Amino acid sequence: MKIGLIAPEFLPNWGGVGTYCVELVKNLCKDPNLEIHVITLLRNIKRIDGSDSSYTETDILNYFNNKIHLHIISGASETFLYNSQFQYQLFRQLPEIVKENEIELLHSQHAHMSDILSKLRLKTPTVTTIHSTVKNQVDGIKITNQKWSEMDSSEHFELALYPMLRLAERFYLRKSARQMNIFVSKWTKTHIKQNYQYAYVDGPVIHNGVDAQQFSPSKHSDSNILSDISDPVILYASRLTVARGAHILAQAIPEILKVNKNVHFVFAGSGYVKSLRDILEQKGVPKDKVTLLGYVDYKDLPSLYAKSYAYAMPTSWENLPFKLLEAMSSGRPVITTAVGGIPEVVKNGYNGLFTFRTPHAIAETVIQLLDDPKLANRLGENARKTVVDNFTWTETARKTKQVYEKILIA
Repeated sequence: MKIGLIAPEFLPNWGGVGTYCVELVKNLCKDPNLEIHVITLLRNIKRIDGSDSSYTETDILNYFNNKIHLHIISGASETFLYNSQFQYQLFRQLPEIVKENEIELLHSQHAHMSDILSKLRLKTPTVTTIHSTVKNQVDGIKITNQKWSEMDSSEHFELALYPMLRLAERFYLRKSARQMNIFVSKWTKTHIKQNYQYAYVDGPVIHNGVDAQQFSPSKHSDSNILSDISDPVILYASRLTVARGAHILAQAIPEILKVNKNVHFVFAGSGYVKSLRDILEQKGVPKDKVTLLGYVDYKDLPSLYAKSYAYAMPTSWENLPFKLLEAMSSGRPVITTAVGGIPEVVKNGYNGLFTFRTPHAIAETVIQLLDDPKLANRLGENARKTVVDNFTWTETARKTKQVYEKILIA
């Protein structure tokens, strides 16, 4: 079975779609009955110290032990508009790649809509994983009521281009109406049913997975990251955007420090670093209490989680966030909001704590965990058990292969 996986994000790993594509391919290529062709781009992501984390084509092939076929069709810097170039190159090159390699089935990703132009030229069967929609991303930004100047550049682009993106999304989902969709959460499927009545909604819900061996409580010895910090660490690891709520956690820090000075806050992710620094300075947060790591290589994330006391992400929207699953797999209690698909994973008081998107509410929840290590340990143990029992990549890959077989048999 020859599968062409369209990966608008890949290595270096960035974004939820990137994690999905990398980990799914890593598991699918173990199957001798599958020939995986990855159609992707090379992207250069700058770390906070100015160094780059780019991969060469050889690096990518070595990462997968040369078990995949790699088709690099474009490059990109870290901007919102890179996807338009990828869409154009897919339109030009994908038909030839499919023909030359006799690819039987394509697997695309939404809300990137990378193959939106290619649909005009190709009749190859396609399955699309719906990770999110343009609508729920923009709704998540708007609900924050933040100023334009406080937003990340990616959020600026989404808001400015929303009318055009909304039309493109409607066209894309209409063109996909006769093709199978995979939904990453029950909430995502319900969202599509309610807002895109013309879309194909009979496809399965296949939750995102986690490599529980890679993300485990024992990974702290593999890296020097945070080695100079002895206080308990409250970690935020995701893109720094107003929708994900990094600024709200930053605003909560002074209230937390009034009660407990023996705590450190770490923000890992690219995005609106300058705005975050401004908030911390305005709030008078001591510099020795906060670390801004910027983009963190995927290989260092397990150690980052394992060395943390708790994970916090007061997001305004989510479908099924990988960073939350990774933190839970690492045995860390999570503090988050009951939005989107998160309640399908987090059970309040059992494997995590729900909070509201206000600095005071977050401060109270963080203080509660810092004051009660037994509660933190119990939540972390249950979080790990939840992931190991229900959210593994082995199971996600198995169910995805079943979808491939169903489509090709039909």
